[in-house]
Amino acid sequence: MTSTTDESATEVRPDRGTVLFTGFPGFLGRRLVRRFHARRPGLSWVFLVEERLRERAEADLAAIGEELPSFAGRWETAPGDVTDPRLGWSGDRWAELAGRVTEVWHLAAVYDLAVPEQIARRVNVDGTRHVLDFCAGCALLRRLCYVSTCYVSGDHVGRWTEDDLEMGQGFKNHYEATKHAAEVEVRERWDEIPTVIFRPAVVVGDSRTGETDKYDGPYYFIRLMMRMPRLLPMTGIGRGEVRFNMVPVDFVVEAMAEIASRDGVEGKAFQLADPGALRVRDLLALISRTLGKPEPPFPLPPALLEGALALGPVRRAMGIPRETVRYANHDVRYDVQNTLDALEGTGVECPPAEGYLPVLVDYIRRHPHKEFLVGREV
Repeated sequence: MTSTTDESATEVRPDRGTVLFTGFPGFLGRRLVRRFHARRPGLSWVFLVEERLRERAEADLAAIGEELPSFAGRWETAPGDVTDPRLGWSGDRWAELAGRVTEVWHLAAVYDLAVPEQIARRVNVDGTRHVLDFCAGCALLRRLCYVSTCYVSGDHVGRWTEDDLEMGQGFKNHYEATKHAAEVEVRERWDEIPTVIFRPAVVVGDSRTGETDKYDGPYYFIRLMMRMPRLLPMTGIGRGEVRFNMVPVDFVVEAMAEIASRDGVEGKAFQLADPGALRVRDLLALISRTLGKPEPPFPLPPALLEGALALGPVRRAMGIPRETVRYANHDVRYDVQNTLDALEGTGVECPPAEGYLPVLVDYIRRHPHKEFLVGREV
C-alpha cells in the first residue's frame, strides 16, 4: 500500500505527515497504532518490519483497516533491519523516506531478561543509533517518540526520577544495560532531534479484558498458585516488602498517545509506572484471594529462593525464572511526576492493581495455553 498524504516541502501540519514506526507487530505496537490513529487520523504510516514478519504485520495492519476504515490505504511496510546502518534500505529508499517522514516511533527492542549481550547491543543500542541517524536526516521531522524502560535504573535502590539516568548504578542483566546505553544515545542527541522518552514499568494485560500476547512477570506467580493444591499455601517470594511495579497495557498506550499528541513535551522522559504499586507480599495475597487459596504465611530469603531456582528441576517445577525473583526483591520506587503533570485533567491514570488483577487471573484461566517466557519483543 502507498501513502496518501500530500506534504509540503517546507511545512507539515501536526495532523498531517508520515510516521515511521518500528516494533510492529509487537504487543504495544498493535494497540498504539490503533489509539494514535484515532487521535490523528490524517497521518500516513510506514512500518519498518523484519522481512520474516512482513506477512504477519501486513495481515495485522489490514485487520486494523477493517476495524478503522480511515486507516485503510494510509499505510505501507518498508521491510528492513534496525541493526543495519541504513535500516536495511537502499540508498534511494532511505532518501525517499527521509524526505517525507515527519514523526518516528521507535519501539523495536529485544525485551528478554536472559538475552546475550551481543544480540542485545546490536538491537537495542546499535538499532537505536541507526534510527537516530535516520531522524537526523529527515528534513521535516517534528518529533521522535522513543520507548525506553523504567529499568534503565538497573540495581539502583530508592527513588528514581524521570530525570535520572546516570546514577552510578550497575545492571542485573544485558537487557537493562543495553536499554540504558540506548537511552544515553537518545539524550545525547535530543538537542538535535526533538524527542519524547517513554519508560514503561512491567506491562501486563488489558485492565478491562485481560488480553495479552504472552505471559511473564507476575503471571509466573499466578500460574504457580494455580498449580498448587487448594489448601496448600504458597511461600512468599523473598522479603515481600519491595513494591512490584506493573501497569496494564491499555493505560500505557493511552498515556503515550495522550502525551505524544501534545506540544512542548520534547526533551522529557515520562515514566509509565504505578504510583501506588503493591508490595510483593500484598500482590501475592491478592492473587491468593482471587484464586480462593490461603495467603502466603511466611517468606523465603531471596538468596535461598534464587539458589533453589538455579537448579533445573526446581525451576521447572515452580515455573519461575530466577530473573523474576530478582525484580520481586529489588527496592526501587519510580517517581512519575512528569507523567502525572502531563495527564492532569485528562482522565488517563493508572488503575489500581486491586481492580484489574482478578481480570488478569480470569484471562489466564480462559487461555491457559498461551506461551510463558522470560521476555518478549516490545
